[in-house]
Amino acid sequence: MIMLEFQEKRKLRRFMYSKVTLFFLIILIIFLLNSVWKVYQKQAMTRENLAKTASALESLQTREEMLSSEIERLQTKEGTEEEIRAKYGLVKPGEEVIIIVDDNKNKSVTSISTSTSFWQKVKDWLE
Repeated sequence: MIMLEFQEKRKLRRFMYSKVTLFFLIILIIFLLNSVWKVYQKQAMTRENLAKTASALESLQTREEMLSSEIERLQTKEGTEEEIRAKYGLVKPGEEVIIIVDDNKNKSVTSISTSTSFWQKVKDWLE
């Protein structure tokens, strides 16, 4: 009986260490490693997408805060008036619009452009 157990163990060892069994085990290990690698790649991609989404969320929250403060400003009479004045250039009765022209900028522009046409010189002279 002891000999029978020994022979059975020997057959089992011979089967486990046979080339066919080792070949199937190597194939199984390769298959498992491939699956683990795919899961790792998906996890890395998910981590990257999470970082992008967090960044987008942060920028959207900043924009929301900015828009909320702009809405609050526009809900006041002063804010509405300021926005209308800025967009449409409107003035109240009795107010005047003053446009300041810097002469230094105009002179430097004319001195740079030395090759002006005759009609341009006449136009500048008339202004």
